[in-house]
Amino acid sequence: MSIQLALGKFNPDHFSHFSKAFSVVEVDLAAYFKWEPREQKRFRDWILKKSMGVIPRVSLRTQKSDEEFSDLFVAGMEEFKDHLQFFLITSGRKSFDLARDLRMHRALLHAQKQSLAPLFFEWGEEDDLKTMLPVKDVYPGAGMVLDLDVHRSSIKKCEGPIHFKLHGWHPERWMRRYGESLTAKLVKRIPKTGSFVLILSHSGRVEEGHSFAKAILDLKG
Repeated sequence: MSIQLALGKFNPDHFSHFSKAFSVVEVDLAAYFKWEPREQKRFRDWILKKSMGVIPRVSLRTQKSDEEFSDLFVAGMEEFKDHLQFFLITSGRKSFDLARDLRMHRALLHAQKQSLAPLFFEWGEEDDLKTMLPVKDVYPGAGMVLDLDVHRSSIKKCEGPIHFKLHGWHPERWMRRYGESLTAKLVKRIPKTGSFVLILSHSGRVEEGHSFAKAILDLKG
């Protein structure tokens, strides 16, 4: 089993307090191309120096046209090249409804056919195997990214390539910190065989990076 830890929602502020526990970063692709040119260059130099993997995240909800969406894929590939691990596609809603995002369908199919990089679809907070079935049917071979906590009952039932994320969703409150005890339990839910990425996207993600890295090492040991 191989598990890489990824820092979700990376932005230029993280340069000054980045944890060595992370070997991958998730970047909002549309937002990235709005950074100042010097910050973009700094990021490119930084991932090269540290051999960091990059996961460009693209929201279907915020794109204005399928042409703009297609351009993002091409630009992302050119920008990150060999550092790009996969494109993370999110609906930007609590549940995935492919019909609402049909205008992006051609762009997604084009990206998949061009094999620019693997496509992984991020489950919303209320998604399950049933709501994501249309996505798997329309995009055969695409992967899924499940929340390790909220979607735990679907992990063993989800067919095809998967990765994981922790958003901080909780029925009672937003999870700033998971704590060492819960962290260990969450990591143990990752399948025992395969290669996975675990993206930390909760508000205390930087501070808890070492705790998750330790839990991963303990799991392997």
